[in-house]
Amino acid sequence: MGRLSAYVIRRFHAWDAPSRFALLTALGLLLVTLLMIAFGSQNLRQPALMGFIGLIIVIQVIFMWGNRGMVTPFTQAQRYYLAENFESARQVLENLNVNGKADAQSLTLLGNIYRQLGMLDESEEVLTKALDLRPLDHFPLYGIGRTLLVKGQYHQAVDKIKLALDAGAPPIIQFDLGEALYRLGKLDQARLVLTAATDISQEPHRALMSQYLLYRLGVGQPPASDLVALGLPYWHDNAIRFQETPYGQMLADDIQQLQAFMEENKC
Repeated sequence: MGRLSAYVIRRFHAWDAPSRFALLTALGLLLVTLLMIAFGSQNLRQPALMGFIGLIIVIQVIFMWGNRGMVTPFTQAQRYYLAENFESARQVLENLNVNGKADAQSLTLLGNIYRQLGMLDESEEVLTKALDLRPLDHFPLYGIGRTLLVKGQYHQAVDKIKLALDAGAPPIIQFDLGEALYRLGKLDQARLVLTAATDISQEPHRALMSQYLLYRLGVGQPPASDLVALGLPYWHDNAIRFQETPYGQMLADDIQQLQAFMEENKC
């Protein structure tokens, strides 16, 4: 309760002056109506009650207006991340981490940002810290699984992604498990997982790699040229980002094969 009160007070002090004045005025009037309801004559209590209800609504509106420009550091970083402005997102979250204010959610996002920037050791370190705080949370479990995968630590990646799925990660993450198993050389298991994976079609890069890996595993046809064109840029960027890792080098070979499929389909 004390933390909540301190949070509300900090928010209030950050409002503009008109919003603060409006809230204080509304609270004053609210107190007056409460006194009228409690101690006023019978003919005043009904209007006072209606006024009380109206003031509650007004106070809610004032709160929404006063907080209109408020954005938490995590939300700000998340917006940067979605806009692929990874450096700005990194700066926001690193400030939280340095000041000891980072929670598991912000650490997970920071670890994912580090991975996007190719800072794999930092990504693993921060995601491990997030897991220390919330060991059964599927977000950091998946994040560290993906980081271990791109580092070429396939066995550990499989373990973490399995735990993420057990912890409630979306079914689409089955693709990542299938990819990790394929890179690990467990081809029969990879075939089973990739064949059973669901919701992959909603993301062209996952749909592309899933169809390609299944084709390499003897299931189905090679990807069509339109799917290659849609999904290949993602994997091309990853091959460049992680070119120093075994994963990035394997991915570069896959990209060459996918480009060959696209050229063949054009003929």
